[in-house]
Amino acid sequence: MLNVQNVTKQFGKRNQKITAVKDVTLTLQENEIFALIGESGSGKSTLAEIIVGLDRPTHGEVRWQATQKVQQDQVKRVQMVFQNPDRSLNPYWKVKDLIAEPLVLNWHSRSEAYKRVDELLDKVRLPKDLRERRPSECSGGQKQRVAIARALALSPSLLIADEITSALDPKTEEEILQLLLALKREQRMSILYITHRLDTILGFADRVVVMKDGSVIEEGYTDIVLNQPKSEYTRALLSACSYS
Repeated sequence: MLNVQNVTKQFGKRNQKITAVKDVTLTLQENEIFALIGESGSGKSTLAEIIVGLDRPTHGEVRWQATQKVQQDQVKRVQMVFQNPDRSLNPYWKVKDLIAEPLVLNWHSRSEAYKRVDELLDKVRLPKDLRERRPSECSGGQKQRVAIARALALSPSLLIADEITSALDPKTEEEILQLLLALKREQRMSILYITHRLDTILGFADRVVVMKDGSVIEEGYTDIVLNQPKSEYTRALLSACSYS
């Protein structure tokens, strides 16, 4: 579905350049959950921002179906949910306006967008009376569900979830992961799930890539990577999260 080909991203100028992503190549398949694992600073979020179109690679490219470059008019095919909903949701807007915004920006009338809001709230398992609340009146889990609903408004082919459960309690985290699994089946979309915790992906992600210092260290099917890690770095990550 999506090919990342030899992508490198550098910041800075001349002798002060920092390489955040180093020659990364990977392929996302249709209707799969693909996990991107690594510590803070490993390049995960930078790579995600390149895929979603928020940044451009210094070298390499991102292509749909191995033939088409990701262009501006295709960006709606990829939507991203960020780690902190308090930063991505306007605190002054009501939930209905937050979710309707992508539709309004894509030439839907506001009345049409509001009708779609109720459907999207139902998809993320939120009550319809939440549409009149503001983010400050919602729990952390509810705010992430609102962010997911907004991302689903344009029916993306790929949803990028960047550390979206890191600030949630274990019960709410599990509920969000189960929601993503259900949405993947219902919407027949792919999910790029970014996290630093390998213990959250067994039974959830189909395949996994482990990144360190901007480079891919290890990749493969999730159960194989977790149970038979090849790199010392992957083993250290497993040990850090007490995976067994």
